[in-house]
Amino acid sequence: MKKNSTTLVAATVTIAAGCTSLANADIYQDPGVFAPFGNAQVDFIWGGSSAGYTGELQWVDTAFESTPRTLWTNHNATPEQVYRVPRLFAAGERVDFRYEIIRGRLDVFETFDEADWSQFRVDASDPTSVLVGVEDIRYPRGDMDHNDAVFRVVFSQATIPAPGAFALLGMGGLVMTRRRR
Repeated sequence: MKKNSTTLVAATVTIAAGCTSLANADIYQDPGVFAPFGNAQVDFIWGGSSAGYTGELQWVDTAFESTPRTLWTNHNATPEQVYRVPRLFAAGERVDFRYEIIRGRLDVFETFDEADWSQFRVDASDPTSVLVGVEDIRYPRGDMDHNDAVFRVVFSQATIPAPGAFALLGMGGLVMTRRRR
């Protein structure tokens, strides 16, 4: 029981800290999250939720017009849970997501839809660890606290093997094939 209460306290602190830094964000600006460098690996890290409604956080690969990929709901995610996006991003490339209310007042909010921008607050003061907060009741009816889903979008430099490394692997495969014969 002590471990669960410690986790709950940590999640509450994460949400409170996140909401404090999100309070200064302009709700009418583009909530876009952009890769700060090339070959960027992206991780979504769940912070927490204080929502009564149930919502799904989804990653949308707008570069390939793909179907949104559900990462988790605000009621089944655990603090610090990580989802690694299965592709790399170029410098300045946008990372889009959507939040869909699936239980409560049904609605969908998308970072790439200007009409939904007020539903998101983004703190990109550290461009490698961007804090995002979501309001789950459409503006202007909601309380605009943006703590109904709080998560980070974390960028890290992916290591790409040099072409010479692939050539060496290929040569090793050829040698092994010839040895067997």
